[in-house]
Amino acid sequence: MNLQRIIRSLKIATVSLLMVVSSVLLWAGATPAQAVKSGSPVADGTWGFVAKVNVGETHGCTGALVSPQWVLTAASCFASQGQSLTSGAPKIATTVTVGRTDLSGSGGRVLPVEWIHPHRDRDVVLVKLSLRAVGITPVAVGSAVPATGDALQVTGYGRTADQWAPNRLHAAPVVAGAVAAGSFNWTGANGSDVSACQGDAGAPVLRTSGSRPELVGLSSRAGQGGCLGAADDGARGGDAVRVDDLASWISPVAIEPTTSFTQYGSSLSGIGGYDLADNRDQVVAFDYEHSGKLDHLLLYRPGSEIVFIVKRNTDGTYAPVYSSTSGIGGYDLKDSRDRIIAFDYTGSGKLDHLLLYRPGAQTAWILEHGAGNSFRAVFHSSAGIGGYDLNSAEDQIIAFDYEHSGKLDHLLLYRPGTGMAHILRRSGGATFTQVFATADGGIGGYDLKDAGDRIIAFDYTSSGKQDHLVLYRPGGQTAWVLQHGAGNAFTAVFHSSAGIGGYDLKSTADRIIAFDYEQSGRLDHLLLYRPGGQTAWILQHGAGNAFTAVFHSSTGIGGYDLKLAKDRIIAFDYRSTGGQSSLFLYRPGDRITYFAGRALPPVRVVPVTVSPVIGPDSLVERFVYPLNFRHEFAGTSGQADWGTDEAEAKNFELISGNGGIIWVSCTVSAENGVGVIKVFPGLLNGDTEVGEPHLGVTAVCFKVLGPTGMVKLRIPNVYEVQGDGRSPGAGHDVDAKVVNMSSGVERTKLVERDESEQFGRTDVTCDESHPDYPDNCRETLLELRVVN
Repeated sequence: MNLQRIIRSLKIATVSLLMVVSSVLLWAGATPAQAVKSGSPVADGTWGFVAKVNVGETHGCTGALVSPQWVLTAASCFASQGQSLTSGAPKIATTVTVGRTDLSGSGGRVLPVEWIHPHRDRDVVLVKLSLRAVGITPVAVGSAVPATGDALQVTGYGRTADQWAPNRLHAAPVVAGAVAAGSFNWTGANGSDVSACQGDAGAPVLRTSGSRPELVGLSSRAGQGGCLGAADDGARGGDAVRVDDLASWISPVAIEPTTSFTQYGSSLSGIGGYDLADNRDQVVAFDYEHSGKLDHLLLYRPGSEIVFIVKRNTDGTYAPVYSSTSGIGGYDLKDSRDRIIAFDYTGSGKLDHLLLYRPGAQTAWILEHGAGNSFRAVFHSSAGIGGYDLNSAEDQIIAFDYEHSGKLDHLLLYRPGTGMAHILRRSGGATFTQVFATADGGIGGYDLKDAGDRIIAFDYTSSGKQDHLVLYRPGGQTAWVLQHGAGNAFTAVFHSSAGIGGYDLKSTADRIIAFDYEQSGRLDHLLLYRPGGQTAWILQHGAGNAFTAVFHSSTGIGGYDLKLAKDRIIAFDYRSTGGQSSLFLYRPGDRITYFAGRALPPVRVVPVTVSPVIGPDSLVERFVYPLNFRHEFAGTSGQADWGTDEAEAKNFELISGNGGIIWVSCTVSAENGVGVIKVFPGLLNGDTEVGEPHLGVTAVCFKVLGPTGMVKLRIPNVYEVQGDGRSPGAGHDVDAKVVNMSSGVERTKLVERDESEQFGRTDVTCDESHPDYPDNCRETLLELRVVN
């Protein structure tokens, strides 16, 4: 290895010199990414209904949001060669990005797909998202048949002449050609050189002549002339599937929830083996599987040591995944004051840790769920936490998004009746630091001087972040909403001494929780209820600081009567969709449990099985590394076309990827401190060329273009991979997967942005006595994948 490192040092020196004297142009240059060959970029915020569909890492398509939870796209996007496609859950995990004109941005929504329903006769499928994409206006499905000569627009995220996986949505004016019973074709307007390309399957074809765009077709096939990876002399234009006559097929399937609530399930004997027979019983929604979903229920009985964690089975029943009569993770739960909340201890965006505390006894523990059903303490203290002493039996703790990060990774501790409030953040290891503290001054103008005062975290702006606080005084009609601003300042964006949104808050029994009423994954509504009084309201924050009731009842909710003062409600992810749009209602001591949520109209859908075919003219992106993928650079040989054929000639192979990591010249200059990933292979079988020997470079280099970049390849005999960071904090950490050339054993090693990692096994089996020496010491690079 010493000789190889000396060689590598010489290589780096040579490359550095070339980078200084060379004027380098990366293949995309400074122009924005394009989709639909010869299309133009769509302005940000325009046509937010256009969707990017990713079927795992096998297929990519475009689609159209036709209602908040439903997308239309090409059925062929879900096709596997020789296999049928049936209504139901997709065989490969699928995500849809919608409301994001620029895929590298952060707007819109990225949502999993939970169900698909193909059309029996056309290359069309209805796709159900796990949550509703509220706030993004769906496109209207047109009812007028397109006619030959109609002026239309086609828009998509597919390839262009020189880009594999563009981030920017593009569109082009086109003209309808021949119209058939279920399809029509189109060509560029005024003879322009427009073509649909791979990735444009399901791309909307729109009529834009009226007051709003109308969907008239979905792109399906094309000759793809001039598209990256296709022949330049292929046919231009494209073929689309008609959708103007599919309203009667779409409407019975793409239904929306009603404003009424209904029962999902109930029991008179507890849940999942937990009997709920004691008035002390408490229930918390918890992310037990580190999935980002609060789809488990933790039930506990403070003072008794009993704790269960239960999960819903596919048949609707519940079963324990954890049960104990001796506490949990070393915390004994022997005191009736004990309380538990879910908390994002690691800043992962998941409420997958448990904070257990004993107000009045100064005790606080944080538990991590590990392998199997084991829990271990990652923090424990008998002297409070982060300077807050937990000396009072009145102390309360909630998790809060203090930094507007979308993570409930701060703790708000407060003592109602005294004005005391602290906010803590984890500051490394198992230590907590105060970012806000007051001994008796309340918070944001709210004095916290009443023993009944309560605080919850709330998504006031429908941002997907619980970064506001609702403070309320049941029985006192007082309600405030606070916003965290600069530094540690809080300001009131709402305050009232006459209740909120029409709910009077006159009873000391009143309670408020944040709720995902719109099934959007956002806790941006407030559920107010009066146990013992049968009252339940749901409020929506509207314009300004106004709240309006979207639901109100004086007879309970969803069939649950709320007649007893001990009734309690929590928001819960009943269907494991990623949102808390269902309610778990329970009556401790009486064994009663109940699930409720917004009702859906009856659906009568006959499952369909079809066999879509991906032919040579299919517009489905299959992520095969494009032949003759063009990278232009200035070097000793001028410009060059690099493609998979040339890679094979240089003793390595480019297989597939998502366009987020591409093969480039090692002479590409660093930009904003980000250079190229350098892979150093040894020479094999007497070969004398690896990389770019004409430029003095014997490495193979790659450029990261996107935060989820991935490329699959085969570069044999790799001994080093160097990260792309060229200045502090710049670059990308990547996982490099390699396989032993003799044993076939695979392993993955992290290559940090500003480091180099050595490859080629150096363990005890790598010696001359091994029968496969030296192949058993060599490793072939199989994959590079960005990890952050």
